[in-house]
Amino acid sequence: MAGSLGYHGAAVLAARGAQRAQPGLITLHTMEGVYHSIAPQLQAVMVSPWQPAGKLAGEHTAVLIGPGLAAGDIPDQMKLLVRHLWRDSLLPVVVDASALDWLPLDPVPKNAIRVITPHPGEAARLIRATPQQVQANRLEAVRNVSRRFGNTWVVLKGHQTLIGRSSGEVFVNSSGNPRLAQGGSGDLLSGYLAGLLTQPALQADVLKTVRYAVWQHGATADQLSATKPNWVVEDLAEELGRQEPQVAGRQAQ
Repeated sequence: MAGSLGYHGAAVLAARGAQRAQPGLITLHTMEGVYHSIAPQLQAVMVSPWQPAGKLAGEHTAVLIGPGLAAGDIPDQMKLLVRHLWRDSLLPVVVDASALDWLPLDPVPKNAIRVITPHPGEAARLIRATPQQVQANRLEAVRNVSRRFGNTWVVLKGHQTLIGRSSGEVFVNSSGNPRLAQGGSGDLLSGYLAGLLTQPALQADVLKTVRYAVWQHGATADQLSATKPNWVVEDLAEELGRQEPQVAGRQAQ
């Protein structure tokens, strides 16, 4: 679920990120006002205008919500559906960007996969702090965000992205560079991550899968910076998924 007026590119990048994870069939549910801008750019992705019927049409094996849903006219029915999916669905649910602000504080089903991917500003809003406070203690921010939202897995983006939740191991990603601050980079990552989590074999160890997605995203940026210094996010979308796996992040102390 992605894309709204003025932010249709985020939906396209999220869909392309999902394609790079090779999950099978991908459906992009987007706002009707941007359907005609998005659909011609995605030949292999099913693009469906959002219908305010309170549910998603068709079968799904995982859901990504949020990229490009930043316009001021997002319908209340969509926000209610997001809260319902987060609280009740047994599917993996990945939430990013504006949809982070719609999440309920209710418990989620036991063993349900929930992942959020905030940058420091978004994380600060979620725990009612400032970005400076989040950056001063990023490890504690991961713990607090996860605890507040049902022990969700958290990808706290930024220099040395952290991956973890309210208890247990938290890992520091070892790849990436400042060029990942380009607009659209996070949309690509959330799509790629959701595409991986549709696959049953990759749901068995969520932490490993999330670490791999974050590492692959950063490693692709590193490879591009070494060979093409003026690369843009569209280049990242083209190359994502090609890097040979290495150690995907070290454990935070």
